[in-house]
Amino acid sequence: MRHHLSRLPQRLALTTLAVFGTIGTIGGNAMAADQATPAEGTIVGLGVGYVPEYAGADDSHFVAAPIIEHSFGNGFFASTRRGLGYQTAVNGVGLSAALGYGGKRDEHDRNFGAGSDDLKGMGKISGGAQAILAATYQLGNIGLSVGTTQALTKRDNGSTYTIGASAPLYTSASDQLTFNTSAVYGDNKHAQTYYGVTATQSARSGYRAYQAGSGFESVNAAVNWNHVINPRWSVNSTVGFSRLAGDAADSPLTRRKTTPMVLTGLIYKF
Repeated sequence: MRHHLSRLPQRLALTTLAVFGTIGTIGGNAMAADQATPAEGTIVGLGVGYVPEYAGADDSHFVAAPIIEHSFGNGFFASTRRGLGYQTAVNGVGLSAALGYGGKRDEHDRNFGAGSDDLKGMGKISGGAQAILAATYQLGNIGLSVGTTQALTKRDNGSTYTIGASAPLYTSASDQLTFNTSAVYGDNKHAQTYYGVTATQSARSGYRAYQAGSGFESVNAAVNWNHVINPRWSVNSTVGFSRLAGDAADSPLTRRKTTPMVLTGLIYKF
C-alpha cells in the first residue's frame, strides 16, 4: 500500500460520525443533541488517521491535520471540521446547520485530499460549498441522527442523506467508549460523479462505462474512545470500517468494498 501524509477531512475530530466524514457521513453535527448551545470556548488539536485514498480505493494512506473550533456561546460556531454554522434545540431535538467545503477528488495521488493514481483518466472532481444540515434526538441511552450534505456551488457533485445511531459502551470520569453506526444515501448526481464512468472517462481510463444510480452507498460502524487526561487535554480515537453498498459497491472504480479506518486526535480545550 502507498503511504502519504495529507489533510484530514474537515469533519474529522471528536466523534465517530465525524470520522466517517471521510466518506460523506454527517460528521460532528451529531453533537448538537448533547449540547444545544455550547459555552463559549475554543479547542485546538492535531488529528492523524489511516484511511482509504478515496471511497472504494484498494490503497490507504496516512493523513494529518490541525483541528480548530470556536464556539461563540450563542449557538454559532466556526470549525475546521464542521464549517461555519449554528446549532440549537427545539423540544428536545438538536438542530444544526452549517456552511462547509468538500467533495474534491483528483485522478492522481495527492498530499492533500482524496486522489489516487488508480483514477488516472477519470478527471478531477472539483470541491465546492456545501450546506450541512442535521437533526438529533436522544432516546434513552441511544442517540439518533439524520442529516444531509447538499452541494451548493458544484451541483453535479450531488447530495447525500445520512441516518445514524450511537450508544455508550463504557463511561467513567476519564474514559468514554461509544459504538456508532450510520448509513449514507446518495442521489443520482452524487452516485454518478463518484462511482459512475462516462463513455469519455472509459476511453481515457480503461474502466468500463458504468451508470450509477441513487441509493444507499455505504454503511459504517466504529467504536470511539475519548480519554480525558485533565480538564484541558484529551485524546479521541476511533477504530471502524466502511462497507460500500448498491451501485457504489458494483462500480468498476471500487477495488475494495470494505475498508478499515483508524484515527486519533490530541485535543486541547480553553
